[in-house]
Amino acid sequence: MIKIPDKFVTGFFIVTLGILWYCSSKYQVNPSQYTVIVYDVFGRQTKIDGIRTRFKTINVAQSYISEYQKRFEDYSFSMAQEIPIIKNPGYRIFKKIQR
Repeated sequence: MIKIPDKFVTGFFIVTLGILWYCSSKYQVNPSQYTVIVYDVFGRQTKIDGIRTRFKTINVAQSYISEYQKRFEDYSFSMAQEIPIIKNPGYRIFKKIQR
């Protein structure tokens, strides 16, 4: 008699955790581009002609930043990530129903 409710409870939690995992991993987004930002001695953002500033992978961007820091000692470099905007269609449907 105790085994039947125990199996239902276990099945419920497995299904619930599976649905939560699916929903959370569905909208996971990786950055589309990495941008190198250059700062001068005074801390102002500047541009240097002839250097590459947009990259698709983080490893390449970090490699270029370390190379640029050796080449241009008067400047400091940082990296920014550009993440695309996600439009959740489920939220829009709920928003239309609510009106």
